[in-house]
Amino acid sequence: MKYWRQEFGTINGQTVWQHWLENSQGYQLAVIDYGATITNLVMPDKAGQFKNVVIGYDNLADYLKQEAYFGATVGRVAGRIGKGAFTLDGHDYQLPLNNGENTNHGGPNSFESQVWQASVEEQADAISVTFKLTSPDGANGFPGNLSVATTYTLNEKNEWLVDYQATSDQTTLFNPTCHVYLNLTGDFDQLVDGHQLQIDSDRFGEIQPDGLPTGQLLPVDQTVFDLRQPRAIADAFASQETQNQLVNGYDHPFLLNKNADRNDAILTEPTSGRSLTINTEGNAIVIYTANGFGSEPNLTDKAIQPHEAVAIEAQMMPDAIHHADFGNVILKANEQYHRQTCYKLN
Repeated sequence: MKYWRQEFGTINGQTVWQHWLENSQGYQLAVIDYGATITNLVMPDKAGQFKNVVIGYDNLADYLKQEAYFGATVGRVAGRIGKGAFTLDGHDYQLPLNNGENTNHGGPNSFESQVWQASVEEQADAISVTFKLTSPDGANGFPGNLSVATTYTLNEKNEWLVDYQATSDQTTLFNPTCHVYLNLTGDFDQLVDGHQLQIDSDRFGEIQPDGLPTGQLLPVDQTVFDLRQPRAIADAFASQETQNQLVNGYDHPFLLNKNADRNDAILTEPTSGRSLTINTEGNAIVIYTANGFGSEPNLTDKAIQPHEAVAIEAQMMPDAIHHADFGNVILKANEQYHRQTCYKLN
């Protein structure tokens, strides 16, 4: 195992570092202090050619320009909160609205745009970088002083692990995710149409025109949302079903079956032979097929196009605070929070 770091840029007088982790087989993971963000995941194809397979930039300036949460740690709450409002312990809270009439990904200038404090732990068979952040009481309207840590690990099993830990001095909401965008071809001028996606889920969350879940969990049977067997992502781009679901592709939460003898999700790119197997301690995976971008800086010499990557966001169901059967996203005062997602790199 090898570790090194390099300067990535500065913001408000603070140096942002890029931390590189490499195992003996040549797999690499790079993460930066800004947003506790993954910038590079380097893995071989079936011919042994190594390429980066996640959307990332090679300088901080481009991260400051983009608003797509590329690779970032998202929180306090991933996904939308309806009307930005909720009630906890008899108290009503109102968050700033940054997605139409809703709050998305914790509100504006949240985890993704903070400089986290990094520490490194090196072991013989694994290296971890832990990023720590304190989110003060009242930040974007959330109660409680929240201490949160995101740990990225690369090990000799070719696993990339993401661990979240947190405590709060008041009861609050907490549902983080890693907003990684993947293109396993390693060529970001190619679309992800040919990627095969499999998710162990019998039900997906219906969404409204603004992307907010309706609260209805619909069966995947005989729909383009049936990913229980590997399916080409391109099916979603041409399907009338996804048009009826109001997006040009997937932007949907899938409630995981959590079968102990099955993987939660597998993403494969047949031409390169690269694949990721994903298992998470959350109850959902949100699939977003990058159905549109704003003015994000180019990844290559061409502008970013829709469907050039797929985001696989492991978390609890979005807007769970308003839907009892979506799972628990309430973090009680002084309760210890821990959740892990494992990405097996193949």
